[in-house]
Amino acid sequence: MVRNPWRTGAPLLVLLLAAGALPVAAVPAQTALPQTAQEDEELVLNGTFDETHKPWWSNAGMTPDVSTGELCVDVPDVADPWNAIVGQNDLALRPGGRYTLTLTARADRAFELRPRVQPTDGGAAYLSTGTPVGTTPRTVSFTFTAPEGELPVNNTLQLHLGGQGAATVCLDDVSLVGPPYRYVPDTGPAVKVNQAGYLPRGPKHATVVTAATKPQPWRLEAADGAVLATGRTTPRGTDPTSGENVHTVDFSRYRGTARGARLTTGGVTSHPFDVAADVYQDLRTDAMRFFYTNRSGVAIDGDVAGQEYARPAGHVGVAPNQGDQAVPCQEPKPWMDDWTCDYTLDVTGGWYDAGDHGKYVVNGGIATHQLLSAYERTLHARVVDDGALGDSTLHVPERGNGVPDVLDEARWNLEFMLAMQVPAGEPLAGMAHHKVHDVAWTGLPLLPSADPQPRALHRPSTAATLNLAAVAATGARLWEDLDPAFADELLTAARTAYDAAQAHPDLFAPREDGESGGGPYADDEVSDELYWAAAELYLTTGEKRFRTDVLRSPLHRADVFTDGFYWGSVAALGRLDLATVPSRLPGRPLVRRSVVEAADHLVAQQRAEAFGQTYTPADGLYPWGSNSSMLNNQVVIATAFDLTGDPVYARSVVEGLDYLLGRNVLGTSYVTGYGTVYAQNQHSRWYAHSLDPALPAPPRGTVAGGPNSSLQDPVSGAWLEGCLPQWCYVDDIRAWAVNEITINWNSSLAWVASFVADLGDGAVTRGSDPETRPCHRHHLPGVHGPAHAEHPRAEHVVGVGVPQPLAGPLQGRRSELVGNH
Repeated sequence: MVRNPWRTGAPLLVLLLAAGALPVAAVPAQTALPQTAQEDEELVLNGTFDETHKPWWSNAGMTPDVSTGELCVDVPDVADPWNAIVGQNDLALRPGGRYTLTLTARADRAFELRPRVQPTDGGAAYLSTGTPVGTTPRTVSFTFTAPEGELPVNNTLQLHLGGQGAATVCLDDVSLVGPPYRYVPDTGPAVKVNQAGYLPRGPKHATVVTAATKPQPWRLEAADGAVLATGRTTPRGTDPTSGENVHTVDFSRYRGTARGARLTTGGVTSHPFDVAADVYQDLRTDAMRFFYTNRSGVAIDGDVAGQEYARPAGHVGVAPNQGDQAVPCQEPKPWMDDWTCDYTLDVTGGWYDAGDHGKYVVNGGIATHQLLSAYERTLHARVVDDGALGDSTLHVPERGNGVPDVLDEARWNLEFMLAMQVPAGEPLAGMAHHKVHDVAWTGLPLLPSADPQPRALHRPSTAATLNLAAVAATGARLWEDLDPAFADELLTAARTAYDAAQAHPDLFAPREDGESGGGPYADDEVSDELYWAAAELYLTTGEKRFRTDVLRSPLHRADVFTDGFYWGSVAALGRLDLATVPSRLPGRPLVRRSVVEAADHLVAQQRAEAFGQTYTPADGLYPWGSNSSMLNNQVVIATAFDLTGDPVYARSVVEGLDYLLGRNVLGTSYVTGYGTVYAQNQHSRWYAHSLDPALPAPPRGTVAGGPNSSLQDPVSGAWLEGCLPQWCYVDDIRAWAVNEITINWNSSLAWVASFVADLGDGAVTRGSDPETRPCHRHHLPGVHGPAHAEHPRAEHVVGVGVPQPLAGPLQGRRSELVGNH
């Protein structure tokens, strides 16, 4: 189904060449859906050069001069016409469209101007011609027709000037007029469902895009056409996140199983889906496998990851790599107070962060913590599959070593974080370097082993240092029985980092430090990192010092959940652990209550969302990585279930996955490999199948960042301008603002997938308080410090062990917060 996603009167969709855009190698073709006739428009930007030459570019060292109101360049004496070009990229042409190129040109002598319009990647030209110019300005026009069928989404206008000797050439009034290409997504059936499926005893909702205003009949059918359930839709009016009139369907009363079921209403049938207890079992392992294929410093074993993901080790010093074994500090920069250092560090290992080859302590911190948290939850929560995250359960080469596989994977990045700590005796000793990455941007596609750029350590930051303190402290209590020596190393590093951060509380990572080779991960507010680190150190050691820092933090009694959490706002991570990891923290019942109250608020908001999202931003706009915002909110809601046993929370988390897996206005599953239509062209240098067929697509279980109202990249900024929130997404590898992949987004997916997989068929048991479960010594504070661990009294004991279906009817004081979506 093709819909119009744009606000009335939205600006024209013209591709912009953003300053600093990533280099383009090959670009994928975009299959154009049928488009209505459109009036011709001007496609060239700044063809009159009144103030600047941008976004025009030139090569051969030619410097554009617009002082006369023209674009003038001094053409060097080069033999090849391709060695001296003036051009403009990112022209969006419509297949079969007829275009007219007009320009005025002059030169300081007789000269031939050679206009050319072609795909940016250098494919066959649509226009390639030549025309003479002289010392008097001459206006010329050319017409051409773009080919039918598939057409590259990026095209370029180039004026080839080389091969004719030195000259001065000036251009003015450059115009390319014709029908613009407008991106119109194919949104599939109007009946939007979770394309992966539903749990038999769990909530089952769908959303229907329809013009109808009254309830409509619906039927649930098996793959063979047998009718499994019937009912009527619930009109919901206009959904503000999509601009569509929608109805919802609740078929939760069906508690059987089915493969390839479909939902039909209004003559429209949904994509197929399963109703089965195993719907989320593979998602847990697939979401965690992403981290192995993202490992740096080691060859990826195809027998473990899948043969298509086998690749050589990246950044180990094998040409053309510069390697991470002896990385120097960055050159002095004015925005870093001209800081540098005179040592090198071996920072081999860790995970590549996102679409680039950088490794960042702050993003690695939250990602590593969420993997550790997914495991630690199994030690304290009431509803868990005890063996699901044990040894030999995930796709990691360390299988069979007696250590839970999720901890093996987390350790890979933890050891990298330890390596980023400034050595004793050096300035800023104990602090953690903020990041390590290439000194300049590289293009797509590019395997890690083929990256030729030198690498540099960036100045230590307070935020990175406290990330290290928090995650190392968490790891110390989890490895105490598994590897005591490693646990001691982690705790020593955590203490050292905590002390160093307090000695340097305002060493911030500036935004300017993201101009070349990697992102800035700027953060100038670190009270949240301090609270998180103090919380983890207290939970591991039980020491009064850290307890005092927790209790004195202004964030301890603040609302740390309303705006959601992410790498730059991590106080919620500390609060969640203080609520779930047993301790003698004074006022702990209030801490636990704060999590439940936050979950109540999120569930109430979800009730108002016609697509079942667990995210309702105050400004109505979706941010970068909106899918992770939803997933992190689901972590809060899931934790409330662990604290109370109330099925309302488990139900909310399960339903929250519907949106990510296809129950959205685009009808797209944002998780690769799950559903009929799913994201598979996410922004990455090596999961780049759409650019190079020899490379793989992102692995199954990879979540895309998702709709982003800000549209910072050139592709989404042009194709989606004026979009309502849910429409602000395109599955294109160059659309990094909406379609990137990152370790901290997949870690939130892994946490939630593990929680939902633990629910089995969706029926939960209201049992004892989780803290009455047997605990091992290393689970309690006091392992490395004062021995005062306790088994606190149950603060919430709900029910007597009776299985309760998540789909209801729901009982308890919060049941009114879940409605019919």
